[in-house]
Amino acid sequence: MKSFYQLLFQNETLYRAQEVEAIEKIVKEVATSLVQEPVAEAPTPPPPAPVAAPIPSLPNFETPNLNHQVLILINESPKMSPSNTIFLEKVLKAVNLNLDGVDILNLSGAKQMDFRPLLQNKKVHHIISFGVPFIQINLEIMMNRYDPKQIAGVNFLLSESLDIVQSDDKNKRALWNCLKSMFLGN
Repeated sequence: MKSFYQLLFQNETLYRAQEVEAIEKIVKEVATSLVQEPVAEAPTPPPPAPVAAPIPSLPNFETPNLNHQVLILINESPKMSPSNTIFLEKVLKAVNLNLDGVDILNLSGAKQMDFRPLLQNKKVHHIISFGVPFIQINLEIMMNRYDPKQIAGVNFLLSESLDIVQSDDKNKRALWNCLKSMFLGN
């Protein structure tokens, strides 16, 4: 539950009130003080001339063109480092895949993309995100890292960035266990 609140209220400070009665008392005091204060009536200005409301435009999301059933999302500027490429190649090889059999999408500096049409068309069967939140691709999916979920026939996996996974054995093991369950059925 704590991670849900951290995701929902990312940079906001939250306070936990221990006594409900104290809160209700404060609310009543504020409400009565607002009611008791006299309010001076402001003169009513003449109504403004009607103005045509601007037509709101829908956000323009880009939909990527994909050729494979496995999509890997990364966020590395300006491009994936050679060490991360080698590491990713080894990871894919362990689950009988290779770099040529997957689509790798680097979202560093990219416009926000809309992946909902891809899910509706069932083009992609697996989306593995290395440090890219799913909201960045216009999918509102709440996930914990290394906890694969199947939604609408698509397997989703959220992982740390390739740099972090490559340097930490705990993250490597967690990624390996998830990939085994997704691709090898173990």
